[in-house]
Amino acid sequence: MSGTVPLGNVATSTSPRFNLVGLAPSALLATAIGALVASGAFSGVPSLHLLLARSGKVNVFIASVIFLAVFCAALVLQPFQLLLVRVLEGYWEGVPVLRHLQWAGIEINRRRRWKINVLEDNTERALQLYPPTTNDLLPTRLGNVLRSAERQAGEKHGFSEPVEMLPRIYPYISPPLAENLRDARNDLDIACRMCAVLWTIALLVGCTLTADGAVAASVGAWLAAPAAAALFGVFAYRAAVRCAGDYGRVLYYVFDLHRRDLIRALGYVPPEGPDEEKELIEALTTWLIERESAAPASYREKPPQDLAP
Repeated sequence: MSGTVPLGNVATSTSPRFNLVGLAPSALLATAIGALVASGAFSGVPSLHLLLARSGKVNVFIASVIFLAVFCAALVLQPFQLLLVRVLEGYWEGVPVLRHLQWAGIEINRRRRWKINVLEDNTERALQLYPPTTNDLLPTRLGNVLRSAERQAGEKHGFSEPVEMLPRIYPYISPPLAENLRDARNDLDIACRMCAVLWTIALLVGCTLTADGAVAASVGAWLAAPAAAALFGVFAYRAAVRCAGDYGRVLYYVFDLHRRDLIRALGYVPPEGPDEEKELIEALTTWLIERESAAPASYREKPPQDLAP
C-alpha cells in the first residue's frame, strides 16, 4: 500500500488496536531488555539466579514506572508502524543497506513466479502470490502478496487504481465487511510488529551474549534464547504473509459489493449493463486519480423535478 492504506478510525491511545499492535510488542521488547539487565548480561556472565532474585524485588511502584515507560515508548513508536510494514514489504529504496539487496530479492521472486506460472502451470496461484506484471515485483514475499491484491482487486470492474480508490469507497462499506477489513489489517500489523520485535530481540540478545569471546564460552544454554526468538520471528513473518492474503481477499469483496455505492455517492446513476458500468468506473478513476480529465458527463444523476401545484 502499498498494503498500508489507513483504514477505519485513527487508533488512539486507548483503542484496542493500539493495545494489540503497539503496546503488546513493545512490552515484549521491554521485558527482554529488562531480563538482560537483571541477569547481569551487560556486565558479565548472565545468571538465572540473579534474574530471579532481582525480579522478586520489583514492587508496585517500580512496575508502574516500567509500565508507564513502555506505554510512552509505544505511543512514540506507533506512527512508525507504516514505515515498518513498508520495510517488510520490500520498499527499500531509502534504506541504506537493504537498497543494495533490492535487485537480488526481486530476481529471486521473479524466478519463483516463473516457476509457478510456467513449470507448475498454475497461473491462478501465481496471480495470488505475485502481481500480474514483472515490473510490479517487490523483493519480499509479503510485499508481492499485498501488491497482487492492490493491482487486481476491483480490476474487472474498471478500477485501475484500487488502492487510491479504496479510501473513497470505505465510508460506504457495510459494517460487517468494514469490521472484517479492520480485523484483517490489525492481524497484518500485529504480525509485522511481532516479526520485527522478535528479530530485534534475537539480534540484541545474541550480540550481548557473544560480545566478549571469553564470556561467550560460558553462556551455554542462554544462546537458545536468541535462536528461539529468531525462529519465532520467522513464524511471525509467515503469519504476516498469510494475513496479507486474507487482507487482499477482503479487498476483492469490497469492490465486488460496494462499487455501485461509490458511483451513487459521486452523483451518478449506476448503469444497467456491466460494460457500461466498467466504462463509467474507468472514467471516474481517471478523473479522480490522474486529475487530467473532466468528470464524465454520462450517467449523471438527474435533479428531482419540481412537483406541479
